[in-house]
Amino acid sequence: MQLVDRALSALEVLSRNMDGLSVTELAEQLNIPASSTHRILTSLKGNHLVVQDAQTKKYRLGYKICGIAAGVVKGSALTQTAQTSMQKLAEKIDRNVVLCIMEHGVAMNIACSERGDSNMYMMKIGHVIPFYSTSAGRVFMAYMDRKQALEILEKETRTKTTPNTKTGLQELNAELDRIRAQGYSVIDEELQLGIQGVACPIFDINGEPAAALAFTSLKDGNEEEMQERIRLLKAYAEEISEAIR
Repeated sequence: MQLVDRALSALEVLSRNMDGLSVTELAEQLNIPASSTHRILTSLKGNHLVVQDAQTKKYRLGYKICGIAAGVVKGSALTQTAQTSMQKLAEKIDRNVVLCIMEHGVAMNIACSERGDSNMYMMKIGHVIPFYSTSAGRVFMAYMDRKQALEILEKETRTKTTPNTKTGLQELNAELDRIRAQGYSVIDEELQLGIQGVACPIFDINGEPAAALAFTSLKDGNEEEMQERIRLLKAYAEEISEAIR
């Protein structure tokens, strides 16, 4: 039982350190010998619950954990409430519709309503998504403390803020302000060439973003149709917000 307890504690610590930890760093946080920590990590790695970075040698949570978590979340009130609205929206806009959440600093897909005749790529349930290069991720960033949002941007772009990047910081603030003002975010080919993504926040009873409702679309230049899809997305995001309040 001690081994199981230690393995669970290791997963919990790693969930709070998404950049990963070395064997020594994790051992210090668990207050156990490095040799014991290494055995735990080897077992977790063998079961694909953690992965090791080839360059830094640090360990972080593996995507299998996300799949397990998605199985739990799938039965949640949020998912159950959103499912009908997602299906209706997917039919009306003829696009795959995705529900995303953010927990412990990680954003991921937890539900998807697919269109059988849609030519968009499939969205994996439990898949961790980047923040700034996805529409749902930008929605979450818009409601974060700006210091936290900047740290995420620096991490994803591998660019530290310097006097030469102040313009980039101003652009980030302007973009996040725009998302909050207009009620949705748009990405234009950041995720994949020829693909646009749009997302709207879903708010809980406290007015905080509980999730993001999103869809992806081929960039066809038809701005009128895109605006109608955005209008419907906002309407259904509000419908889900009202249902969970």
